[in-house]
Amino acid sequence: MLKKSFLFALITTSLCLVSCKKERSCLCSTTFTSTGYSPYTVSTTEKMDSKTTKKTAERICAQTEKQLGKNHVDYLSGNEKVSVSCALK
Repeated sequence: MLKKSFLFALITTSLCLVSCKKERSCLCSTTFTSTGYSPYTVSTTEKMDSKTTKKTAERICAQTEKQLGKNHVDYLSGNEKVSVSCALK
């Protein structure tokens, strides 16, 4: 009887862990600053697949931060500054 109870509890716990899916997203803020102008901030949120693990989601978010920073380099004329920060939510 104890063996069956333990087995039932184990199966129930396993099903709960498998069925509980985390919704992860990457929140990025890009701030543009230039001499003589007020800073301008743009925030974007990218939702990720529910099957994405936390470790993979962190890597995706870090890569997104790097890429957003690189995307703006070509548009800077000298006195502007762009800062990008992304965080996993």
